[in-house]
Amino acid sequence: MDYSRRVDMVTVYQEPACYRPPNTLVELAKDTEYPNMNSIQYRKTPAVEVPEAKLCPFFDHVAANGAGHVIVAGNQYTSRQWGSKICGWELPADVPREDKVSFFLRNEASVTALCYTKDNELFLQANDRGSIELWSTGNPVRGPGYSLYQVDKRNEHIGAVTVLDIFRGEDRHAISGSTDGCLKLWDYSEGDLHSTTTMHHAHSGPISDVATDSTQSSLAVSCSRDRSALLWDFRETKPATALYEKHDAAFTVIRWTDEANWKRLVAIGDEAGRVFFIDVRQPNVFLETIDCFDRKVHKLSFQGKHFAVLGNTQEAKFFDENSKQIHVEKSASNYVRDIVWDQNSADKTVCCWLVGWDSYFKSVVIELDTLI
Repeated sequence: MDYSRRVDMVTVYQEPACYRPPNTLVELAKDTEYPNMNSIQYRKTPAVEVPEAKLCPFFDHVAANGAGHVIVAGNQYTSRQWGSKICGWELPADVPREDKVSFFLRNEASVTALCYTKDNELFLQANDRGSIELWSTGNPVRGPGYSLYQVDKRNEHIGAVTVLDIFRGEDRHAISGSTDGCLKLWDYSEGDLHSTTTMHHAHSGPISDVATDSTQSSLAVSCSRDRSALLWDFRETKPATALYEKHDAAFTVIRWTDEANWKRLVAIGDEAGRVFFIDVRQPNVFLETIDCFDRKVHKLSFQGKHFAVLGNTQEAKFFDENSKQIHVEKSASNYVRDIVWDQNSADKTVCCWLVGWDSYFKSVVIELDTLI
């Protein structure tokens, strides 16, 4: 090879001393002297005004309160700066109509967790910057002009907050987990947020999910990408006990089964697309295994004797108390991310709403009496 004839790539592609590209995008597209670089394209492209009441297209979270009001959180993953927006509606049937939005909120960070508290006018949201925020959707003392206002905001997690849940006992407490393996307990009963307990090294890896017991306000379960699951009893000095250790794949979701017929079981999903059932009185033993997907389980949700499994897929699968698949919803064009159940479902039907990417919001009604 004749190295004397090689091209000096640094000299060829460096910015010239006199660099004056065309002023408009049309001229730049037709110009052969100046390449259409992404930085120039971005600077010269005018910003597109997004309507205030329009959600970002990646619907990731949905929450409903006892009055039937619904909040949907949509994140933005395709712009230069990731952000998010949440919108509220009086009825699920109005989602995602912009003219029916009751309130909206724009965030500079991605929403990673969202839930209503025990009060219908209060909800919690967490983001990927380690913040947890308490918001109110209305207070008659402050007047009608304050339909949405921030009650409190705390930045006490070092890593991104990944999970959030509330305790359903008499006290107004919540629990959160983050990517640095930290769990925190919160008290929101005094009109603000303050942390009461912090477990800095609850897990050795990022916490992927946490769930509180619906019958006892002191119990919770958590799982992590360190392939372990823990049972927490916050009445004890050492609250954590192993629920399952050294699984062959990372755990992604965990839920309590809230029906008496389930006999106090805990359901866990993993990255391999499987769902397992564990009795909290018999740790490290899988009582049952269900192969749901060929990729990770994203969410588990129980309603009475039925439960739904969402994965990194376009499908949502529904099962009965015998772990028999009763329905597969395939209407989504992209990932299905969250589910909220209709509390007024009839005895012969199972009703819910699904949210997902590409602005997906779908009502699903399963007629149980037609199943064989």
